[in-house]
Amino acid sequence: MFDGIDVSQYQGEIDWEKVKDHIDYAILRCGYGQDIPAQDDPTFKRNADECRRLSIPFGVYLYSYATDETAALSEARHILRLIEDYKLDYPVYLDLEDPRIGRLTNEQIEKNCRVWVDEIEKNNYYAGFYASYYWWTSKLTGALFSKYTKWVARYADQLGASGYQMWQFTDNGFVEGINAPVDRDIAYVDFSKVINNENNTKYKVGDEVSFDHVYISSDSTIPLVPYRNRGVITRIEADAKNPYLIGDGLGWVNNESIISNVNYLSNPTYYGQSFVEALKQINYDSSFASRKKLAQANGIDNYTGSAKQNLELLQLLKIGRLKQ
Repeated sequence: MFDGIDVSQYQGEIDWEKVKDHIDYAILRCGYGQDIPAQDDPTFKRNADECRRLSIPFGVYLYSYATDETAALSEARHILRLIEDYKLDYPVYLDLEDPRIGRLTNEQIEKNCRVWVDEIEKNNYYAGFYASYYWWTSKLTGALFSKYTKWVARYADQLGASGYQMWQFTDNGFVEGINAPVDRDIAYVDFSKVINNENNTKYKVGDEVSFDHVYISSDSTIPLVPYRNRGVITRIEADAKNPYLIGDGLGWVNNESIISNVNYLSNPTYYGQSFVEALKQINYDSSFASRKKLAQANGIDNYTGSAKQNLELLQLLKIGRLKQ
């Protein structure tokens, strides 16, 4: 586990020389809302420069107000403008807690986040989402969120939940060098190694992979036959023989035991009822042979091209869960 803090202008001017001896990493707020300089965090540049000078690994977060896809894209570009001169060793997070977002449907929240994360990833940053445990269990329920690293706020002595890679356990912590209460965090992943790929890990948290054997622990050398040969990576121990934990404990796997990364097709902006047209819109082969292959990958072995089968596949495509 790695001890960290997350900070913003509300912590004032931080003495990072003192702080560095008490933390393993920091997550810095770079701003909030739309891509306008007035909404930059006024302490971000100094905090980022100090972390860089003192070799403190850091990532960033932006407090989101986005209630539609246009605003979500602007928030992504807000972050990208501010971090372009920095090398990040921890993820870029979108902070989801604003009541205006909470009043949206879960589907709309997911659409907005898809636009945001696509823009972040297109620029080769490691993306994730921050929210309270309540939001994670009631609002951020779409398939998209299983693909990215999760940072959860739950103020308690124990997290008491699995599937999260970072835990904010208090908003009233103390660290020497900061003259205000500060959020304290624990990371269960050595993000510096994962992001910099020091151990040649080919996959990331949230990837769904298929595999031919698993191990009972991260350092085991005895391969076992799994009762299920597909699952989602929920944790990475970069220094381990078998660095990837599958699900909540299905087993551990390594690069050699993984057969392939399960990729998904997505077209959330298509509102019609034609599976063929939806595939064409994303420039994907819509021939019967191609559709039959997609159907088999998604559990439909007797694909005939019926309206019912196509509608089932279309719904998976719209929510980004159509396996290739």
